[in-house]
Amino acid sequence: MVEKQYSCVISYLPLENEPDYTHTAFPLSIGPNYLELSSDKGSDPYAWAEKCVSTFSKDVPCVLVPGTRFDMSGTRHGKGGGWYDRFLSKIPSHWTRIGIAHKRQLSDQKLLRQAWDQPVDLLAIYDGSYWSLIETHARTDVRDARIELAPDAWEAPVLPLN
Repeated sequence: MVEKQYSCVISYLPLENEPDYTHTAFPLSIGPNYLELSSDKGSDPYAWAEKCVSTFSKDVPCVLVPGTRFDMSGTRHGKGGGWYDRFLSKIPSHWTRIGIAHKRQLSDQKLLRQAWDQPVDLLAIYDGSYWSLIETHARTDVRDARIELAPDAWEAPVLPLN
Protein backbone atom coordinates (compact mmCIF):
# COMPACT_ATOMS: atom_id res chain seq x y z
CA MET A 1 0.00 0.00 0.00
CA VAL A 2 1.32 3.39 -0.97
CA GLU A 3 1.14 5.83 1.90
CA LYS A 4 0.59 9.59 1.63
CA GLN A 5 2.07 12.00 4.17
CA TYR A 6 0.29 15.20 5.08
CA SER A 7 2.25 17.67 7.18
CA CYS A 8 -0.93 18.88 8.88
CA VAL A 9 -4.08 16.92 9.65
CA ILE A 10 -7.39 17.84 11.21
CA SER A 11 -8.84 14.64 12.61
CA TYR A 12 -11.58 13.30 14.84
CA LEU A 13 -11.81 10.52 17.41
CA PRO A 14 -13.51 7.56 15.65
CA LEU A 15 -16.68 6.29 17.29
CA GLU A 16 -17.30 2.60 17.89
CA ASN A 17 -19.01 2.01 14.53
CA GLU A 18 -16.55 4.11 12.48
CA PRO A 19 -13.33 2.84 10.87
CA ASP A 20 -10.46 3.36 13.26
CA TYR A 21 -7.78 5.03 11.18
CA THR A 22 -5.54 5.28 14.24
CA HIS A 23 -4.98 1.51 14.73
CA THR A 24 -4.86 0.09 11.20
CA ALA A 25 -2.62 0.39 8.17
CA PHE A 26 -4.15 3.74 7.25
CA PRO A 27 -2.71 5.00 3.92
CA LEU A 28 -2.23 8.57 5.14
CA SER A 29 0.45 9.36 7.69
CA ILE A 30 -0.76 11.56 10.49
CA GLY A 31 2.29 13.50 11.55
CA PRO A 32 2.90 15.41 14.75
CA ASN A 33 1.18 18.56 13.44
CA TYR A 34 -2.48 17.65 13.88
CA LEU A 35 -5.56 18.91 15.63
CA GLU A 36 -8.33 16.62 16.82
CA LEU A 37 -11.85 18.01 16.59
CA SER A 38 -14.11 17.75 19.61
CA SER A 39 -16.24 14.62 19.87
CA ASP A 40 -18.88 16.74 21.61
CA LYS A 41 -21.51 17.38 18.95
CA GLY A 42 -22.81 20.19 21.15
CA SER A 43 -19.64 22.12 20.37
CA ASP A 44 -19.73 24.98 17.89
CA PRO A 45 -18.52 23.91 14.42
CA TYR A 46 -17.91 27.55 13.44
CA ALA A 47 -15.67 28.11 16.48
CA TRP A 48 -13.77 24.91 15.61
CA ALA A 49 -13.36 26.10 12.01
CA GLU A 50 -12.00 29.40 13.28
CA LYS A 51 -9.56 27.58 15.59
CA CYS A 52 -8.36 25.38 12.70
CA VAL A 53 -7.92 28.34 10.36
CA SER A 54 -5.92 30.13 13.04
CA THR A 55 -3.84 27.06 13.91
CA PHE A 56 -3.03 26.24 10.29
CA SER A 57 -2.89 29.77 8.87
CA LYS A 58 0.39 29.07 7.06
CA ASP A 59 -0.28 25.43 6.19
CA VAL A 60 -2.55 23.39 3.95
CA PRO A 61 -3.92 20.56 6.07
CA CYS A 62 -6.15 17.70 5.10
CA VAL A 63 -9.37 17.19 7.02
CA LEU A 64 -10.55 13.68 7.94
CA VAL A 65 -14.35 13.53 7.85
CA PRO A 66 -16.58 10.70 9.12
CA GLY A 67 -19.95 9.88 7.62
CA THR A 68 -22.68 7.29 7.52
CA ARG A 69 -22.78 7.05 3.71
CA PHE A 70 -20.63 8.26 0.79
CA ASP A 71 -20.84 8.01 -2.97
CA MET A 72 -18.11 8.04 -5.62
CA SER A 73 -18.82 11.68 -6.46
CA GLY A 74 -17.87 12.79 -2.95
CA THR A 75 -21.34 13.27 -1.51
CA ARG A 76 -21.32 12.59 2.21
CA HIS A 77 -24.22 11.88 4.51
CA GLY A 78 -23.67 12.24 8.22
CA LYS A 79 -25.93 11.71 11.18
CA GLY A 80 -28.32 14.48 10.19
CA GLY A 81 -27.17 17.28 12.48
CA GLY A 82 -25.06 19.15 9.92
CA TRP A 83 -22.05 19.63 12.24
CA TYR A 84 -19.42 18.69 9.64
CA ASP A 85 -21.23 20.54 6.83
CA ARG A 86 -21.17 23.74 8.88
CA PHE A 87 -17.53 23.17 9.88
CA LEU A 88 -16.41 22.46 6.29
CA SER A 89 -18.29 25.49 4.98
CA LYS A 90 -16.03 27.78 7.04
CA ILE A 91 -12.58 26.36 6.37
CA PRO A 92 -10.54 27.33 3.29
CA SER A 93 -11.81 25.58 0.19
CA HIS A 94 -8.30 24.50 -0.86
CA TRP A 95 -7.91 22.26 2.21
CA THR A 96 -8.26 18.61 1.19
CA ARG A 97 -11.30 16.84 2.63
CA ILE A 98 -11.04 13.08 3.09
CA GLY A 99 -14.11 10.98 3.86
CA ILE A 100 -13.40 7.98 6.09
CA ALA A 101 -15.71 4.98 5.73
CA HIS A 102 -16.16 1.23 5.82
CA LYS A 103 -16.67 -0.35 2.41
CA ARG A 104 -20.31 -1.09 3.30
CA GLN A 105 -20.88 2.68 3.68
CA LEU A 106 -19.99 3.34 0.04
CA SER A 107 -23.12 3.66 -2.08
CA ASP A 108 -23.14 2.22 -5.58
CA GLN A 109 -25.74 4.84 -6.49
CA LYS A 110 -25.44 8.60 -6.43
CA LEU A 111 -26.67 10.08 -3.15
CA LEU A 112 -28.89 13.13 -2.94
CA ARG A 113 -26.70 16.21 -2.36
CA GLN A 114 -28.46 19.14 -0.75
CA ALA A 115 -27.29 22.73 -1.25
CA TRP A 116 -25.68 22.78 2.22
CA ASP A 117 -23.90 19.43 1.85
CA GLN A 118 -20.11 19.73 1.74
CA PRO A 119 -18.51 17.04 -0.48
CA VAL A 120 -15.16 15.35 0.09
CA ASP A 121 -12.18 15.24 -2.29
CA LEU A 122 -10.94 11.76 -1.43
CA LEU A 123 -12.46 8.66 0.10
CA ALA A 124 -10.44 6.41 2.39
CA ILE A 125 -12.39 3.15 2.34
CA TYR A 126 -11.66 0.30 4.76
CA ASP A 127 -12.80 -3.21 3.81
CA GLY A 128 -11.84 -4.83 7.11
CA SER A 129 -8.31 -5.68 5.99
CA TYR A 130 -7.09 -2.98 3.61
CA TRP A 131 -7.60 0.70 2.91
CA SER A 132 -8.26 2.15 -0.54
CA LEU A 133 -7.97 5.79 -1.55
CA ILE A 134 -10.33 7.09 -4.21
CA GLU A 135 -10.34 10.58 -5.71
CA THR A 136 -13.91 11.84 -6.09
CA HIS A 137 -13.45 14.87 -8.38
CA ALA A 138 -16.26 16.46 -6.33
CA ARG A 139 -14.67 19.87 -6.12
CA THR A 140 -12.76 20.20 -9.35
CA ASP A 141 -13.26 23.96 -9.14
CA VAL A 142 -10.86 24.11 -6.18
CA ARG A 143 -8.41 21.47 -7.48
CA ASP A 144 -6.33 24.02 -9.36
CA ALA A 145 -6.09 26.23 -6.27
CA ARG A 146 -4.82 23.29 -4.23
CA ILE A 147 -2.19 22.51 -6.86
CA GLU A 148 -0.93 26.09 -6.90
CA LEU A 149 -0.84 26.34 -3.10
CA ALA A 150 0.70 22.98 -2.29
CA PRO A 151 1.28 20.45 -5.06
CA ASP A 152 1.99 17.58 -2.67
CA ALA A 153 -0.70 18.38 -0.13
CA TRP A 154 -3.68 16.94 -1.98
CA GLU A 155 -2.42 14.33 -4.39
CA ALA A 156 -2.93 10.79 -3.23
CA PRO A 157 -2.87 7.52 -5.11
CA VAL A 158 -6.15 6.22 -6.44
CA LEU A 159 -6.23 2.59 -5.52
CA PRO A 160 -8.75 -0.11 -6.45
CA LEU A 161 -11.52 -0.83 -3.97
CA ASN A 162 -11.04 -4.61 -4.03
